[in-house]
Amino acid sequence: MVIRWIAYCLMTASLAAAVVLQGGVLPEEWEWSALGLSTGAVMWVCVSRRGGRAPGNAWGLAMLVALLGWILLQLVPLPAGLVAWLSPQHWQAVTEGRQLTGQAAGAWMALSVSPPATLERLLYVLPAMATFIAAREMTWWLSNRLWIVVAPVVGIAWLESLLGIVQFYFMRTEGRAAVSATGTYVNRNHYSGLLEMVLPLVMVGAIALWRQNMARHSRTDGSVISATILLGVSVCVLMGVMLSLSRMGFISTLVAVAVILLILFASKGSQDLRWNKWIWVLPVGLLAFVLLLPSQELTFRLADLTAAEGVTNDARIGIWQDTLRMTSDYRLAGCGLGAYEQCLYRYKTVLPLKTVDYAHNDYLQILAELGVVGAALLALLAGWMVWRLLKVVVWNREAKNWHIAVGLLGALVVVSLHSLTDFNLYIPANAAAFAWLAGAAVSPGLRRY
Repeated sequence: MVIRWIAYCLMTASLAAAVVLQGGVLPEEWEWSALGLSTGAVMWVCVSRRGGRAPGNAWGLAMLVALLGWILLQLVPLPAGLVAWLSPQHWQAVTEGRQLTGQAAGAWMALSVSPPATLERLLYVLPAMATFIAAREMTWWLSNRLWIVVAPVVGIAWLESLLGIVQFYFMRTEGRAAVSATGTYVNRNHYSGLLEMVLPLVMVGAIALWRQNMARHSRTDGSVISATILLGVSVCVLMGVMLSLSRMGFISTLVAVAVILLILFASKGSQDLRWNKWIWVLPVGLLAFVLLLPSQELTFRLADLTAAEGVTNDARIGIWQDTLRMTSDYRLAGCGLGAYEQCLYRYKTVLPLKTVDYAHNDYLQILAELGVVGAALLALLAGWMVWRLLKVVVWNREAKNWHIAVGLLGALVVVSLHSLTDFNLYIPANAAAFAWLAGAAVSPGLRRY
């Protein structure tokens, strides 16, 4: 147990360090967080005795291993004939380059356009996979106190939201125009991406405690205080999302909140008159809060969808079109994980004076880098995660951790929506936080009664 708690604290500290250090976007800063997350995850899994480990799921583990194997296949040298079959465009480019430089055209070559970039990105993926597996084990072992598993992610996001609120206050008092909160992140969209993952969890936690009190027809001081604290945390996190001025973050958050509220409403029988009497208080209050709180800057950004600094919406659409052209030439095997920037140069038609290293759409970039094969493996893994979570939310409503399952579903919804226009899953800290919650979402401990 001591080693488990040491591993838990090490992973928590490593995730917090990655968030504080600009989301872990700098490799020299991320490597220490990656080491801490990986070491803590290995410690947790290894010290678990066979009888104490979560029941295995061969299907999910097989997909995870297959995905890792496909990434490694992009990295290792392969026979030229095999590369010509898997990626004809890449084979042709490498062969022509070798002929011009006098090298052996038929020598073995890697599928990745840039093997060093693929190796570097692999060092980002492995800690997330390790975190996913460890969180699954944590949820099984702490199924009676599941809030402990998600507490690190919630606590870090809450502190970030407080920092964002303070930033916004001081920038507003200084008279700055179009101010946006970013916390310790460089980009407001990635800052919002961390907060929006947590909001469904804290909201559902507050609602769960409220329901329990109403079911008992009496209120205990401890549960009332806990519900109040969670409600305050949810308000801070929601304010952080709004003050970030991230339009897609704001919209995806509203959609996720609407989804979890619909699930909660549908889960309560019509005979519970006490619940039905107060069922509209929360959504109406939330709607009023959302309508009244947004700053003038966020209102203007929502009203004018073409207004953006850095990468405008027109430029983003152009990047998507260039990415699709690139994907058509590398459709089967992809250009290699992390090699998007290097491969895009010959297809790039927008932002000629700027570096475009992300597609601003996680789905497009995954398809471009991993190809149809890798994207299909990742889609199967994501579908398996959603299916296991829906089995709890829809068919196991009597499970002890049902409310947390609903919150985790909201987290998956908000990330999947925001990934349509941003690259949150390519930010190491956000990817690790998402892997932490996803591991809890697929754990058998979530279904315990």
